[in-house]
Amino acid sequence: MQRISKLKKEIKFNNDMGSMLNVLKGIASSEFYRLNKKIKDLSYLGDELKSFFDMVDIKGISHVLLGFSVLPKTIVIITSDSGFLGKLNVSVVNVALELYTKGDVLLVVGEQGARYVEEEIGPEFVKFSGIGDDRQYDEAEKFADYLLGKFLKKEFGRTIVVYPHFVSFAVWEPKTYQLFPCRFLFSNDNFTEGAEADRYGLKDSEKDKIIYELSIARVMERLVRFMTGYRLYGIFWESKLSELAARVIHMDGSFFRIEERNKDLRLAYFRAMHDMSDKSIREIFSGRLEVQKHREW
Repeated sequence: MQRISKLKKEIKFNNDMGSMLNVLKGIASSEFYRLNKKIKDLSYLGDELKSFFDMVDIKGISHVLLGFSVLPKTIVIITSDSGFLGKLNVSVVNVALELYTKGDVLLVVGEQGARYVEEEIGPEFVKFSGIGDDRQYDEAEKFADYLLGKFLKKEFGRTIVVYPHFVSFAVWEPKTYQLFPCRFLFSNDNFTEGAEADRYGLKDSEKDKIIYELSIARVMERLVRFMTGYRLYGIFWESKLSELAARVIHMDGSFFRIEERNKDLRLAYFRAMHDMSDKSIREIFSGRLEVQKHREW
């Protein structure tokens, strides 16, 4: 009897949990479509910025944004603070840690991602709060200023962002994007590695001593700043969409596992009920036989 009571309680608990997961899945789906409609289409801005980059002639210019930094690289990890996203965060962190070598600078966006990173390498990283739902553009602008400022001051080396890339409602994948240096943004360039040193007769260690045209350098920095904000804005939105889509898929999978578990529990419950009924029938039948024997005596 205790076993039957325990099975009934577990089935009821699973039914309640399944109902709750369905509600949470519906909320996450609604939020996904709300945010997807809310995203500002800034593709035109990317095209306009690209046309400006095409007009800038960087031949003969030596600049930290165009060169090959000897500093340890900087890895920016974009993770989520929302629940049910352990797999997403772990996948992004693992890709980032594959790129990581001792001495690199790690910047982790999101408390949950920071916890995973600390478990792997200890507290040797810089932590930032997670991305908000409604302020991605402002956050992208501030973060772009921070990253570019550190890179221009040569506090950061080659800067790479690792984030969950949104493919479709059912598909996302960890992806990397190099922010700096960003010579690849400029098409008007015949650069080959070491060209500055060869042109001015300098050694590799003396590349930073090259004097460049200030006005073009400032224009270039400003364009890179706009492009960095634009790219981070897109990365933040992709991360939020991947987060919501991953949550829906996770809850759907959890609901399916609960249903499968409940099938086994219901089967066990009916088997236990059958055994109990069979035992009761046998006991009643045995009791009647005993009564009949006593009567015959």
